[in-house]
Amino acid sequence: MLNTDAESLPGVPRLTLHVGLSQTATADQIRDTVQSWLQRQARRIFEERCRHFARQLGVRYTRLSLSSAQTRWGSASADGSIRLNWRLIHFAMATIDYVVAHELAHLRHMDHSPRFWDVVRSVVPDYEELRGSLKQDVIPVFD
Repeated sequence: MLNTDAESLPGVPRLTLHVGLSQTATADQIRDTVQSWLQRQARRIFEERCRHFARQLGVRYTRLSLSSAQTRWGSASADGSIRLNWRLIHFAMATIDYVVAHELAHLRHMDHSPRFWDVVRSVVPDYEELRGSLKQDVIPVFD
């Protein structure tokens, strides 16, 4: 459970994730539980953003899956499959939106041509700035 209540317990930071583990849980168990929670949140948010941008772009994706790729934030296949790295959940929503729109734009143009970037720009006008944040921001590594 993520505590977002402004009236949190004294001494407990406002955005604190509470996990249901025993007091004797190992570091690995804590890591795995937190990672699982983050992946569930990622799937929920990514599904919603994919639906949103697919409507805007007039494309239809067939499947959304999460990846743990070390070097790619996402990918799109000609069959309509979209893969998004679950670690994107650590970024701001605008950056997530950029990656989602980028992958869905590939369902219109399976390249990085000027036409492709025009499609991305049509729904994320500041995509170049957001693209840079993927290279600059540091995210935690759990694996």
